[in-house]
Formats: sequence, structure tokens, C-alpha cells
Amino acid sequence: MARKRLEKVATYPERLEAINEIKSYEDINQSNGYSEIGETIKEFLNHLSVPIVIGLDGYLMNNWDLINNKLSRYIGSKNVEINYIDIGDYMKDDKEMNSLFEKYLTDDPVFGKIYKGELDSFFDNAKIQNLKQFLINNENEIIVVYGTGTGIDELIDLYDLLIYFDLTREEMLKRQKTLGSDFKTQSIGPKRSYYIDFPVNDKHRKQVLKHANFYVDANDKNYPVMVKNEDFKHSLEKLTKQPFRLKPIYEPGPWGGQWLRKVRKLPEKWENCAWSYEVIAPEMSLLLSNPENSVVLEIPWKTFTALFYTQIVGDVAPERFCGEFPVRFDYLDTYEGGDLSIQVHPTSEYIKENFNECYHQGEMYYIVASKKGRKVNLGLNEGIKISDFREAAEKAEKEHIPFDYKTFVNGIEVNKHDIVMIPPGTVHGSREGLVVLEISATTYRYTFKIYDHLRPDLSGAMRPIHIEHAFNVINSDRTTKWVKNNLKIEPTLLRKEKGVKEYLIADREEFFHKVHRIEFDTKYSDYTNGSFQVLTLVEGEKISLKVSNMHNKSIELNYSETVIVPAAVEKYEVLNKGDNPCKVVKALLKE
Repeated sequence: MARKRLEKVATYPERLEAINEIKSYEDINQSNGYSEIGETIKEFLNHLSVPIVIGLDGYLMNNWDLINNKLSRYIGSKNVEINYIDIGDYMKDDKEMNSLFEKYLTDDPVFGKIYKGELDSFFDNAKIQNLKQFLINNENEIIVVYGTGTGIDELIDLYDLLIYFDLTREEMLKRQKTLGSDFKTQSIGPKRSYYIDFPVNDKHRKQVLKHANFYVDANDKNYPVMVKNEDFKHSLEKLTKQPFRLKPIYEPGPWGGQWLRKVRKLPEKWENCAWSYEVIAPEMSLLLSNPENSVVLEIPWKTFTALFYTQIVGDVAPERFCGEFPVRFDYLDTYEGGDLSIQVHPTSEYIKENFNECYHQGEMYYIVASKKGRKVNLGLNEGIKISDFREAAEKAEKEHIPFDYKTFVNGIEVNKHDIVMIPPGTVHGSREGLVVLEISATTYRYTFKIYDHLRPDLSGAMRPIHIEHAFNVINSDRTTKWVKNNLKIEPTLLRKEKGVKEYLIADREEFFHKVHRIEFDTKYSDYTNGSFQVLTLVEGEKISLKVSNMHNKSIELNYSETVIVPAAVEKYEVLNKGDNPCKVVKALLKE
């Protein structure tokens, strides 16, 4: 049975994109909506005898009252009492929780430190031990333990039936907003969520999915979809053997342009589009379909990588990147918009010491579109005094006194298909009239703004400025001459075949990834060599990617779109489906 009301999983009601078809879905028995889920649970329970202990676990912001209400008539019977237990009642009190998190949340309005603990640490051990004994001693009841954390280590082996209700981060944050959370963009979401809740919930989900009987896509709270956990994992394993796309996330901004709105056919009601997240691992999701092209599941990208990290990323020790997919692709659109803030990003040493993150926020700007004569801010001017720059930035922040940032900040002219490298510590920012494809380390929260042109965001509030952090990390040696000699290199030809040229276009020691560009007329073949690749079509109308195990199926990619080729693919072929030659940008890890 195909999933109904497909508009519920779209980025907007008007659009549905980046759907990944998995052939194995034709063999999956999915349960659509609460009634089908309930019947499946009922059938499962018919093979068990009382006492029965059921665990309903899931990501933060699930509506457990709604879930219990919808499923209750399928779980119980006239002769057996159902005892519902909210796992939230077994957490530590507010004082203990505040003490636990105090040093991670800090006084900074935006930044904190990543909490490396487990979700188990949220719970009162004495209470959990009492609950454990109660569940073990159960003799004549059906007990339903529900809520985030139901499957913590002390309890997970006690359940006769365990179901995990998953949410994407996008959906979870939408639900937070409906409850009054005040944040402007998904990538800079609530501090407590980013530094505490997301890390522990991501780890907890990975552990629960080792034990769960069923997996539920709960992103549509009124129409969830459930599959057997073993079928779910089998389908995802199939996906690791083919190229796939993530569902883009679009957001407006105070400097946003018009290029993405036109190219991606975004809603006319939008004032602008500043960002398109193409591959930002923690924030994004995948849409999976069956052979009839009906959307079956929307799953968090973090769920996928947690289960099949090596097949996706390659032969890399997970601890090297703290289990994250390490490369980020996103668009910054200032075409007919405004200048980005003057900003700088931290080094690995600084980001680890101050924020408990794993690695730096080094970036690269690939110029996808440019008005004539446009510049990117990059590095500092020769001979400036850093103290004067800081003084001007502080006056702008505290006294709202504008200043000409170009007095201090170097600008370099760029054209379409140029790429500039931005190692951590380099002052930078795109100016108006550009469309930049950021090809960067996945870390994304640490944009230390120095000057934001005294410009409010779209809600009318001023965006935070981070003078102290910024001037702690600025590398003052990166001035005009050094930038010219080091951050924009001439392409190096790597291979030349009939109708195909591949160039190395960006590589520096500060980065763990490099960027190639393939220019071709009709088709080319490539190998992953045991590591993932990320591709974007930056010139041409459309391409398709084929691998041998896709049974003559292919993944199509329109101009500007991005696809991930997982390490397990090994070899793939790219075909030009348009009338003009193509250019594909490819990011890959260094050996």
C-alpha cells in the first residue's frame, strides 16, 4: 500500500524533490497510519502471553499522548489491564539537570560545549532501578513504557516489543517553534538542543535501533509509517550501493538573493532564498520511495550514517570525524541580494578546546554564478592594524557606528567556475551578486561575525556579533599578497580522455578534503576508490548516474543539484542528458 498525502513530507507543500527509489521496497510490508500500525502491533502481541512489556521510544518532540491515544485500543483487551508509564517521570530533577549541563550551556547566547554523555545520564538511577524491578516482577499486566529514553541500557532488554518513533531534525525544530522556541534558522537552532539534546538523542537512537522490532517514520504526526526494523535496515543497506540525494532545505536571510528561487522554482511568496542546504549531515533527511514512486519513508541522514557509516563514508575510522559525514555542501545566494557579514571560522584546536567539537570549519567557495566584476572578501589588507579593525568592529556592535570594512578586508575578483579556499582563521565573506557553492567541513555553527553592516535579520532583530571569538582566531598574516599566492590556485589537469578532462581545483594542507572538476561532452566513468564522493552539476542541463547493481535504473541530477556517491558503490558512470557540455564538481577525502 502506497503512502498517502505525500505533500506532508515535502520541503514545501508545492514541491517534492530528491526522492531515492530503492528496488527492495517492493518486498517490504509497511504499515501506513495509526490503524495499520495498530493492527500490526496487535498481530505481534497475539503471539505473546501476559505479562507483556512494551517500549515506545523515539526522538525528542514526539507527541506521546497522541501516539498512546491512537494505539491504545490495539494494545489492550477487555480482560487485561494496561499500565502506562511515562519514562520522563524517572528523570533527574531540575536542579540535578541544571548542574549536569551548566558547564556545557555557558553564558554565551549562541555557543556552548557539546555534551559527550549518554541519555542514560538524564535519569535518576534509584528510580530506574525501582522501575526495572517493577517490570521484572510484572505478572498479569500489559505495561507500556513510553517516551524518549525508554530504551536506555538498564531497561532495553526487558521489552517484549520495542518500537522507535523517529523524527528528522527539521521536523523536531518545527515542533519546537510551535511551542514558542525563538530561533531564526535551522542551522543555528536552540543552544540547548544543539549542544545537549541532539548529541545524546543521536547516540541513543543508534543503540535502540540495535534492539527495536519496528521503526516508525513519525514526521507526519497524524500519519506515521512503520516497517520492521530488519526490513528498514535491509533497505538502507541497498541504498549504500547506489548514489542518493538528500532533501534540500531552503531558508531566507537578510542578504538572500533571487538565483535559487528561479533555478529551483521556489515559492513566489518567498522574499528571497539565502541558503540551500545540499549536504549538511546533522540537519538533513532522505526521502525513500518504492518502485511505484510513492514516498514511503523520510529518515534522518544521521540515522542512515549511524547504521552504515563505513559503507557510506569508506575505510575511515569513525572517531576521526566523531562519526559524522565530514563534508558539507550548501549554497549562499547573494545574487540581487546583499553582502554576507564579515566573518571568520575557528581552527580545529580552538573549536575542540572551546566548544568540544571534533574538527575545524574550513570552507571553500565555488562560484556557480557571478555578475561582472564581483568580489569575494578574503583575508586582510596589507599594513592594517588589527587593533584598529577590532576597535571599529566593537563600535559598530556597541554604538551602532558604521565603518567601511574594505579599509581592513581584502577583496579578490572572481568569475564563474572560480574556487577560493578559506582556511580557518581567514577573514572572509561573499559580496553581492554571487552564487557560492560552499564545499566545506561539516562543522557549520561557528561563523564568528565581525561586522554585519548594522543590518537586522528578517524579523527585525540584530544578529549576534562575536568579536572576542573572531579576534582570537584571525590569522593576521593572511593579507593581500599571501591570499593571492595561496588561496586561488590554477587548475591542474589530472586526466584527459576523449571528450573528458578532470582537474584538481582546490587542495591545501589545512583541509581534509579536496575538490576536482570534471568537464565532459557525453559521458565518463569514475571510481570511488573506497571513499565517498559528493557531486554537483555546475554547468549543463541534466546528467544521470548509473551503477551496475541498479538494474538499468539511474539517478538523474538537474543543474545545480547535488548527489552523494557512497564508498560502497565502487564504480559509476555519468551521462550527459542535455544538449550542451557539462561540468561536475566533485569533493572527496584526501588519501
